[in-house]
Amino acid sequence: MPVADSKLPWLILRLLPEMTRVRFYTLFDHFQSPRLALGAGAAEIASLRGFDSALARKVLEAPRTVPVQREQELMAQHDARLVTIEDEEYPENLRKSSFPPPMIYVRGTLHADDRYAIAMVGSRHSTVYGRSVAQQMAGRLAAVGMTVISGFARGIDSAAHEAALRAGGRTIGVLGNGLAVCYPAENKKLGDEIVANGALVTEYPMETPPDRYNFPERNHLIAAMSLGTVVVEAAEKSGALITANEALDENRFVFAVPGDVNRLNSRGTNKLIQAGARLVQNANDVLLELKDQLRGFIKEEALAEAENADLPQVPAPATAKPGAKTSRKSTPSKLTEDEGYVLEFIQHEPQYFDVLVSKVDGSRLSVPKLSSVLLALELKQRIKQLPGKLYAALD
Repeated sequence: MPVADSKLPWLILRLLPEMTRVRFYTLFDHFQSPRLALGAGAAEIASLRGFDSALARKVLEAPRTVPVQREQELMAQHDARLVTIEDEEYPENLRKSSFPPPMIYVRGTLHADDRYAIAMVGSRHSTVYGRSVAQQMAGRLAAVGMTVISGFARGIDSAAHEAALRAGGRTIGVLGNGLAVCYPAENKKLGDEIVANGALVTEYPMETPPDRYNFPERNHLIAAMSLGTVVVEAAEKSGALITANEALDENRFVFAVPGDVNRLNSRGTNKLIQAGARLVQNANDVLLELKDQLRGFIKEEALAEAENADLPQVPAPATAKPGAKTSRKSTPSKLTEDEGYVLEFIQHEPQYFDVLVSKVDGSRLSVPKLSSVLLALELKQRIKQLPGKLYAALD
């Protein structure tokens, strides 16, 4: 797709290595358009804050020195386009953020309804538990109409994107590299699926490698494009926590999923909760926190379901005479139909949660309902949960 003539000045300035966001907006505020900036005098540009005579000359020489033809060829090859902050399709949440990038590269589609987005981030070195939680939450949120945004990385990010796609929803991957570079390489197929049902977005030129210095800016985009950020698994020092801090800076919601206190991957999320992040255990918790922003967008039935989600009932203690011996077998708790149904899958062989999700009848038990049933079975001492969210039956 060729770059429109009106956007060529934007692209030229973006390709100038010295053109930071601050410098771009300095030019834009003064000249009101990139085209006028490129046609200005060197002395006028040099007089602006952050510029000098040498940089002013580079700005004016940029149409002849930057690889704009090569960039356009790569954009056409990868079906990418430039979306500027003046364009209607520029993401609304990002436009309203404190320091939006003046332009982004996009593969796929951006919709107005993407403003009803949730970011989901976490460790690249994720556990079965973390991926399972991310899949449950992302799938449910995508199914009710929210756009799931993540960073296209291994682990939690990929799990969130994949679950949103399986649910038939929209998802957006925000990259710390150019669109001509697939990172991680194994996510090429996932990237194509995202483009068909959402978008890949970056603020970096097409061949930019995934330099570590790019990821803090990428994390800001993830947070700024969303109503809130869910951190599923994170170590004490991680990109996911940077994204959470960016969300706080943008006055957006920050949610954290509690984790095993013995795992390094849980220390960041647990500390977020200690610091005041909203503890969430499932998608319903997120929907309830965001219900004011979502009302009128997602179906009222979905909000009502979240508000009235079944809570497991703790069985009343059995009454016993003083001195009498009691045991679970002597006072068995009656199982509901759903509890008996789920127990059948676990009775003869331990099952991981994500395997159970694939085995049970989805029309009978939603993922949140399955979680509630499993918790009820634990409380009734019919099953136990082992590390990695593996469930085993008790004798």
